[in-house]
Amino acid sequence: MLLRLENAAASMSEMQRHQDRVANNLANADTVGYKRDRLFTTALNERLDAEGAPRSDRRFRQGNDLSAGTLEETGNPLDVALGGDGFFVTQNEATGEQRYTRAGHFVVDNEGTLRTPGGLAVMGEGGPLQLPVDTGGAIEISKSGEIRVDNRRIGTLRVVTFDNPQQQLQRAEGAAFAADGAAPQEAEDPLVLQGTVETSNVDPVAEMTDMIEHFRLFESQQKALRTTDSVLSRATRDLGEL
Repeated sequence: MLLRLENAAASMSEMQRHQDRVANNLANADTVGYKRDRLFTTALNERLDAEGAPRSDRRFRQGNDLSAGTLEETGNPLDVALGGDGFFVTQNEATGEQRYTRAGHFVVDNEGTLRTPGGLAVMGEGGPLQLPVDTGGAIEISKSGEIRVDNRRIGTLRVVTFDNPQQQLQRAEGAAFAADGAAPQEAEDPLVLQGTVETSNVDPVAEMTDMIEHFRLFESQQKALRTTDSVLSRATRDLGEL
């Protein structure tokens, strides 16, 4: 009987993990370039316990759905999206850590450095991209990623790819990923679209459906837990009366 309690508690814990994942996806449904979280559960050593209840050893792995989001035109000259595979490269200048993202919503700081809204420097082929300060000139970004201000070449956005991004990239924060030691390759023929951003690939309707499904599963295990607890309470009471 105690094993049944353990099984129900383990299932409820798994459902809670799924609910946390869904909640995070829904919270980032409007985040530019965000890729939805996925939770993979592997059941190992499946068997029946001493009470005839099914048991298995569960392993959980968090992953990311890297499928493309919808391209949305903004008209902002510093907004860019990738029309194919690849990631923009950003860097924390204090630590040197690089991050990879599909979120191409960039800004220029007071010193002319192209940055993410979170403050990371946007990398070009030769390092952080530096735009002229207070020129007021037109900013043009070609499909190859070349940046020109007043028809003067500033640099080229660095776009990289990975052999197996699903395995090699782990979420760092928001829409940014860390490579965990994997070496990126320079994209051979990137397609950079100016005045456009890639929206989140989260489908709110699908996530809400998933949330309801897991909530119902959680409730069923909760009822099983209460039923087992009630049976144990009656058995203990009856034994005390003997």
